[in-house]
Amino acid sequence: MQFLDANKQWTPEFMQYIEQTAKPSVKLTLSKEPATITDSKVGGTPWLPPQLSIPQDEDGRDYLFIAQINWAQMPPLEGYPTSGLTSFFVKQDDTFGLLDQAFHVWHFPDVIDSEQIDPYQPEDPELYSPVLGGPYKLTGMLEKQLIPYKNHRADQYQLPTDQDEVAYSKYWDLTDASGSRIGGYPYFSQDDVREEEMELLFQLDMEGDHKSYYVSWGDSGVANFFIRKQDLLRLDFSQVFYTWDCL
Repeated sequence: MQFLDANKQWTPEFMQYIEQTAKPSVKLTLSKEPATITDSKVGGTPWLPPQLSIPQDEDGRDYLFIAQINWAQMPPLEGYPTSGLTSFFVKQDDTFGLLDQAFHVWHFPDVIDSEQIDPYQPEDPELYSPVLGGPYKLTGMLEKQLIPYKNHRADQYQLPTDQDEVAYSKYWDLTDASGSRIGGYPYFSQDDVREEEMELLFQLDMEGDHKSYYVSWGDSGVANFFIRKQDLLRLDFSQVFYTWDCL
């Protein structure tokens, strides 16, 4: 297959071929815009029903609150909730709960929106966490993704190889799956570690602005939370798979 034309642009043949891999995704943006207790956000104070408190480890130490998604605030994505709120917590240890899969994903179908502002808190140097300060308000925009190289199904498609340096490099740019997102194709600093087909529930990448980092998973790392499609459809978050890696 010819990937590029004489002007180094993708050929119509290739674009028609690769469009079969297109998936919708909600690209997330983090900002220091004021956030309420029930807003979609990274860090800050989680919204919890009165009968619940932040989960704790075996030593009575609070888990780290990573993020919450208020689904009513997100663009609609087929198969994903359109209401309710989902919260993400990981254990406060050297690997943020990765090695023993110590994390919690809680979904609350009924949430009463609040106008109570969640005050910004700067980074606590005593707290070892991937989230540095916060809250950071989350907003989402729907976009389309094509299958990236680092995907367990990529070898099923005829993609440019590194022998064609120009097309190979352009395809990396075309299918960049980095950044924070819901749904679509995930990004990995290393390799796709999924052992089965699972949907991307939430991806939280390294984030920040020209002044400071908002999120940092080790050295340029990214975290992913995956869920089986059938579990997502019935709002069963008990079998989520969590991973993160870095360079």
